[in-house]
Amino acid sequence: MTATLSPPAGSRRAAPVATTAVIAAIGCGLLAARPALVSMSSRPAAVLVCLFSLLLIVGLSMRIPPETRVTGARHHFVMTTALGVVAFAVGRVLIGGHAPITITLWSLAANSLAAVAEEVWFRRVCFGVLAPAGTAFAIVASSALFAVVHVSTYGVSVLPLDVAAGALLGWQRATTGSWRAPALTHVLANVLVLL
Repeated sequence: MTATLSPPAGSRRAAPVATTAVIAAIGCGLLAARPALVSMSSRPAAVLVCLFSLLLIVGLSMRIPPETRVTGARHHFVMTTALGVVAFAVGRVLIGGHAPITITLWSLAANSLAAVAEEVWFRRVCFGVLAPAGTAFAIVASSALFAVVHVSTYGVSVLPLDVAAGALLGWQRATTGSWRAPALTHVLANVLVLL
């Protein structure tokens, strides 16, 4: 009879969580490297579409702790999404300025893809990895990651705004128990920027 060793009980869960955390870090690194990736290509739009598509596919296929079921989830979804959209609309009015690019079907589609991919990455994957340490920690840490990743694209001056946006989206994730409300809010916020 041959004896087989089995790993300690806790290590069976640790490996997938560790693997997910490493993949999450790689994705955050790719998002932070966006400007460099774009500058190395003669087709920057294609690079961005590929990057966000990759993050979306990988983020949706990863095993993470299951999302929580919230009592009255539909009500929570509608209310938290509405609050998020109003908050972003107020922010857009207060900040003012003009749209960074001309609004076209392509710009709407590209910005929507970016928003959904980022929410899958930050509110599904990163939040899911961080949630076992507590909801407040997951909101704060995923918000910080979200903000830091955007520094390379938008600069340090928008760091407080990105932290606030990440906190709002993280709160939506915690309140609804799903990444979908933050994704819809993020899509609408990106559309508001184009107007």
